[in-house]
Amino acid sequence: HNVTCAKDATKLAMGTGTDCTVLISHKAVPNCGQKVVKYAGKHTIFAEMIGQAVYEATSKAIMTNILYLHYNYATYTIHRWFRTFLGLLMGAMPLIPPKPMMPIPRAPLNVVFMGVAKVLIIYFFVPLPDKAKLLFAAVAWDRYLREPPLTFHPVCIAGSMISACLSRTPDRVYNNPLLGFTCGSVLLIFMFFTMTLGAWAFNECVDIISMQVPSLAREYMKGYYNASIDVASNLLAWILKLLLLKSTFSLQLLCILPLQMAKFIERGQIDDARDQLCWLCSRDPSKLGPSDLAGATLESLSENLSDGFVAPLFWYVILGPIGALGYRVINTLDSRVGYRGKYEWFGKPSARLDDVINYIPARITTLLLALSASVTIGRKRAWKGLQIAWKDQHQCESPNAGWPMACFAGLLGVKLNKEGMYCLGASGKEPAPVDIRAGHRVAELAGGITLVIAVAVMM
Repeated sequence: HNVTCAKDATKLAMGTGTDCTVLISHKAVPNCGQKVVKYAGKHTIFAEMIGQAVYEATSKAIMTNILYLHYNYATYTIHRWFRTFLGLLMGAMPLIPPKPMMPIPRAPLNVVFMGVAKVLIIYFFVPLPDKAKLLFAAVAWDRYLREPPLTFHPVCIAGSMISACLSRTPDRVYNNPLLGFTCGSVLLIFMFFTMTLGAWAFNECVDIISMQVPSLAREYMKGYYNASIDVASNLLAWILKLLLLKSTFSLQLLCILPLQMAKFIERGQIDDARDQLCWLCSRDPSKLGPSDLAGATLESLSENLSDGFVAPLFWYVILGPIGALGYRVINTLDSRVGYRGKYEWFGKPSARLDDVINYIPARITTLLLALSASVTIGRKRAWKGLQIAWKDQHQCESPNAGWPMACFAGLLGVKLNKEGMYCLGASGKEPAPVDIRAGHRVAELAGGITLVIAVAVMM
């Protein structure tokens, strides 16, 4: 086969030993037209021959398959570019660390570029009303780009304010029902008006700055003023408003977390799955097995779709960005103190108001899940989901959470059980990672349908 020795390119490699394997690494020898095999010599010739044969056979087999499937290499190249483009459209997945306390990884540059391009295309070329265009761009940002910095994130600011208030509240407030209910109501009113007035002031300041910057530029840059300053000023103001709206929901994070949970459970990384579950819910995961973790993931996915995406968009359509942020503040307060036990009476005002503002969105979410399931897993499963939702939703203490959770149990054919609390879809099978992946597809499509309906309503 004219395999030359790397030590002496004028001689052929010798030896037939099979006690060594090497990597084939062709390189040209200076002043020699032949190709040689690095490290060729006795005891390696047999392994080199096998490697060369596999290399040539694999190349021919790959090309044969390409020609069989795509007829020629040009159409294969176009197909590969198209698949790459579709991959970019899927957004940055995942953008969460494997454990909650680890730093959040950066999105790939090509995904960032796609996200920025899509936001700019929506701003400059999509013929939608301003309110609908802002929502459309915010969802695109959520799909491709990172969350706003946590230091300036309105929900994080609200959470920090709640923590500061709780740390300064004496225990006697929690122990007295009347005092606890009164102080809880005061905290609710304070948080709601502080955050919504702050958001209103932010939007007003952004509008004022966007109008004043071009005026100042005309006055102080006579002879140098360019109309592009107007465009840049308006674009910057629009992006700041977009970030405020984006902070009120998160569909991409909601959909990625269950996929990561499924991966951990499939690989038997139960401890990692338990650590990851705290991203989704406040349940103690220390004693949960694989099926329990899968069930908790599905419950959180369905409930968070309502709380974290459908409800904010619902209130945005009705009341604008202030409505979406106001909803998020109430929901955050409920998630912190709306529990039985220490905060029984202190958290009751927040819990009851959260029940009211989620009443319609929770039922809309149920219908959206059924509609999405009819497309992804079949109409019979979707109808089964609605039946289980109607039958089992009352088992949950919350008047809202049971609807999407029970619907999920029915359409996926699984049993969602929380010991001593509820058992939704009792006749179903134990949930598994494959059900998480099916649920992810249903929830993701339901989120897309929500966006389309919201934009259509605002047209």
